[in-house]
Amino acid sequence: MILDDYDSEDDLIFLTDSISNIYKYLNYNSFKNVTIYLSLDESNHLSNLSALSTTIYAIENLATLRGEKIILEVKGNGSIDFAIDFEIDINTVRQNGIIYTFENHNESEKIYGKNDFKKLIPVPGADSYFAIQTFKKLEEALDYYKSKIARYSDCEILKNVWFDENQIFFKKAPEHKLRDSLTQYLKISLRNTEARPEQVVDRSHPVDIKITWALVNRLALIEIKWLGKSLKTRKKQFTQIYTEARALSGASQLANYLDENIRQAPTYVSKGYLVIFDARRAKCNTNTIVLKNNDAMRYLNKEIVYNPQYHIVRSDFASPFRFFMEPKYIN
Repeated sequence: MILDDYDSEDDLIFLTDSISNIYKYLNYNSFKNVTIYLSLDESNHLSNLSALSTTIYAIENLATLRGEKIILEVKGNGSIDFAIDFEIDINTVRQNGIIYTFENHNESEKIYGKNDFKKLIPVPGADSYFAIQTFKKLEEALDYYKSKIARYSDCEILKNVWFDENQIFFKKAPEHKLRDSLTQYLKISLRNTEARPEQVVDRSHPVDIKITWALVNRLALIEIKWLGKSLKTRKKQFTQIYTEARALSGASQLANYLDENIRQAPTYVSKGYLVIFDARRAKCNTNTIVLKNNDAMRYLNKEIVYNPQYHIVRSDFASPFRFFMEPKYIN
């Protein structure tokens, strides 16, 4: 379509290469709409269309841009002009310009010709043809860990967090083993990343895991909390009893980390992940050694209601992951 309309293969290649380069830095998923175009006529330069147009000189600064929609014009000299929350007249610009759009709500990508457009067929497991997949791959990895590993404690590290063979109670202070298990899994599962435990975000608190991607300016902060009861070996008494309130405090803690991280690393696109290892059981005390089915699985589908709902009001806060860890029980 582009070759028929504009007879310019070089311009098309330049535009698509530019989109890939922009997406290494721009947090495109934080916008409802992204439009990137190459003008073939000076009258369509963004600086002539909008008084809001600004030139960006360091491409890594694309990471700091925020708004509902963004228009970017790539130029043959390598510079990029942008305007935020400006509505471009596609029907006018397309007569002398090649236009690409991304609609976040349905992950739809389109290329416009003079009179028609082509919608790119979605790629399974990706939200864009032109972006290195980062957060989506992390979310897929966490989802797999939830169902295949955490649920049945199916790794050597998780097998050692339990006080009893029926997996009713944690040992004292299981958080380091939970963190180590997830870190080890993410190191194996994610390509072109560095996964490190206990990385300092502010002056006094380390986040449990930080994921840094090698090829793009993306990083993820993972905060881990556990729910349930832990027992001391010598004296059979509870050392900690953590309820839903622990998850809520973890969400606020992660939000504070993200705020601090924006100040410390403004040219990185960051996203926070709250991970809850849920080992809550009903009707159990220090002498409990087995559970009935209803008591063992009481919290299997009991999702946590967060307030504030950071994952709704913030684009850099992912939906929390709750890993329910099943006990062994006698029905």
